[in-house]
Amino acid sequence: MNYQRGFTLVELMIVVGIVAILSAIGLPAYQNYLQRAALTDMLQTMVPYKTAVELCAMERGGPTQCQAGEAGIPAARGSRYVSALSVTNGVITLTGQESLNGLSVEMLPIWDSTEGGISWQRSCTSSNTSLQDNCREQFRFADKGASDEQA
Repeated sequence: MNYQRGFTLVELMIVVGIVAILSAIGLPAYQNYLQRAALTDMLQTMVPYKTAVELCAMERGGPTQCQAGEAGIPAARGSRYVSALSVTNGVITLTGQESLNGLSVEMLPIWDSTEGGISWQRSCTSSNTSLQDNCREQFRFADKGASDEQA
């Protein structure tokens, strides 16, 4: 008797179909994970500038005289996922790259002259709605233009 060894074409096609289905499910989840990790990097890049702007504003009576490279605010530098960073009049602007390509985040300091403190509002701008939603979730500040009661 001759026995054939190996797999039939149908068996191979079933395996290919299963792999395709698993890939279709796993790839978007992995891309979402990559975006969140990259947004964490962007957030960590922003934190020293945020702290420095707060200190500068307290020393100078407001954030309008707080620029990158002055008054204890570090000179602007990027990171793996941040192609550009600027601090102008206390406003921190970050531009994403790689998996954050097309994302712009603006952190706006809201100075309370009676209390002498700052609250922050953020704006996440991107044509990719998933990236924009992940940005809003990662940067847990009030939306730019929102009142403090909504935050």
